[in-house]
Amino acid sequence: MPDLAEESLLQNIPIFARLSGQHLRLIGEALTVHSYRAGEDIFVQGRSADGLLIVLSGAAILFQANADGAQVPLATVKPEQVFNQDALFSDYAQSATLRASQNVTVAKLGKDAFDALLKRHSELGAAIGLNKKDTGAGINPRFAEQRDDEEVLIETRRHCWAFLRTAWIPLLIMPAMWAAAFILGAGALSLLLVVLSLIFPGAALIYFFAEWRNDSVIVTDQRIIRVERTILAMHRQITQVGLESVQEINFEIPPYDPFARLFRYGSVIIKTAGSQGNLELDLIPRPEQFQKLIIEDRQYFESRKAQRHHAMVRDELQRWMAGENPELEKEFKPSSADASAPPRPVAGTNGYFSTRIEMSNGDIVYRKHISVWAQHTFIPIVIALLALTGLLLTFTVLSPDLRIVTFPLSMLAFLIGAVMYYWLDWDWRNDIYIISDDTITLVHKRPFFLQNLRDQVLVERIDNVESVTTGFFAAIMKYGDVRMSLIGADEHKLFHKVSNPQLIQQEISRRQHMKEERRARYDAMQQRQILGEYLGAAGAQTLQQNAAHSPTSPPNAVALSLEPEGEAPLLRAANSFDRNRPPRLPKKRLHYVPGAIEPDNLQIGDSESRRPPRFRPDRENL
Repeated sequence: MPDLAEESLLQNIPIFARLSGQHLRLIGEALTVHSYRAGEDIFVQGRSADGLLIVLSGAAILFQANADGAQVPLATVKPEQVFNQDALFSDYAQSATLRASQNVTVAKLGKDAFDALLKRHSELGAAIGLNKKDTGAGINPRFAEQRDDEEVLIETRRHCWAFLRTAWIPLLIMPAMWAAAFILGAGALSLLLVVLSLIFPGAALIYFFAEWRNDSVIVTDQRIIRVERTILAMHRQITQVGLESVQEINFEIPPYDPFARLFRYGSVIIKTAGSQGNLELDLIPRPEQFQKLIIEDRQYFESRKAQRHHAMVRDELQRWMAGENPELEKEFKPSSADASAPPRPVAGTNGYFSTRIEMSNGDIVYRKHISVWAQHTFIPIVIALLALTGLLLTFTVLSPDLRIVTFPLSMLAFLIGAVMYYWLDWDWRNDIYIISDDTITLVHKRPFFLQNLRDQVLVERIDNVESVTTGFFAAIMKYGDVRMSLIGADEHKLFHKVSNPQLIQQEISRRQHMKEERRARYDAMQQRQILGEYLGAAGAQTLQQNAAHSPTSPPNAVALSLEPEGEAPLLRAANSFDRNRPPRLPKKRLHYVPGAIEPDNLQIGDSESRRPPRFRPDRENL
């Protein structure tokens, strides 16, 4: 179907939005057209989704069957709506049924046809962003910390002037060495200069280029990430700021740098609620355009957040209509059995020297790297081993006269080494960092209750998270620091010398993301509960009015219908004379009490209070 690609229908699908016209035509040719008559099922709830589906013409109804077998309508489907795009990458069952209400024509892209297309055109998978090893595994992350539902919008580096401003040095040295070789004439020294001019300046150019390529800035639909690497210092720093934390975006052209205006680069300053979380990006090409893109990304983030919230409210209303009405406390709080049972290690342990422990309640406990333990306990272990060696020599080599001196000294040294080992090992074992769904806790303890510090941070108060690895041994042994900037705080919260700091940073980011999703779902359930109470009162009032007007008619429940996706849901009473008007709340009645003082504008004829007169500035309401 080449005409489908020409009409840009495929470009409205997120996974195909960035493809070229040639790639869109390839996908359009792989589509197959199917027709359905009114009443036929296009796909059925519970069956496996077989691929992408695009409605070309006609209309259909999307409904869901609840546990009682009742069919709950979800939406009315119109042309150009897309379903099951995730079925191209994974297998799952349909959560609803789509039934044609008119003659419907759809275009399908099956998973098998899509896989065959990727095998024939490998560049198509790379353009979409698929994993080359397993095209059915889903989107291949552009960076290690990318989330499953995260889309990369901008990926850039510093301006190429960051490389050229240092590359001129080896480029100047190289012809100077060639000139020196030419002056010396033919000979071994001139040949040596030519060879050295290719080795050292060439190696310097390669190094400067690699340093420039290592640094990058990634902007996704959820956060901003800066990656900085230094090869010689073995330094790697990853900083990320969530879009919800961005408060202000500024750009600056260096006033005393003539090359900044010539090559159009500058600095972009991203300010957050906390001063420690500010992010400054230097030597960014076209900073004014970069600023505009981030602002649009921020607006896009808010728009998607509102759409997700709207979808959650719709889902909660559908659950309420299907008879599912879980209480908020039961939905979001653990059961009494889970709450009463103490957490215990379940996974991720490495025995006595565990640095990452997963607990039964979902928390993860981190200790400092094992090298910190080895560094602290090295001297006590050496003292204890020397003491044991002295005891062994006392009873095997030394004479009985010397045993009187060496035995107590060896025992004293062993006792000192054992106490020092216990102290330092206990210190390392009880300096822990606990990451949970809601909080991050930093615990510092000393033996014999000499110190017990417990610093707890709310996950939603974290403004900026950095992971830093510096040094040869840190890079080889994979340890470093994790710094967290908090809203309103002047200092960072620090995870010091922990294993795999990038993974810990990723775990904190994941907990923040989960917290936002739980909060959004909680808000949706609260709105569902409020709407449920309102609809219950409105339904009761509607039934009373219907019974008063037509006492012979059987009592009916309030019938609710949801409008198609993208429109606000309308709640209608089945027996209402005006179906476009929502049901009204019961009128408040003011009963007459004999002897009470009556206002001038109150008439007691039907025991109802009339609406008070509106306030108008051009009239006197006296």
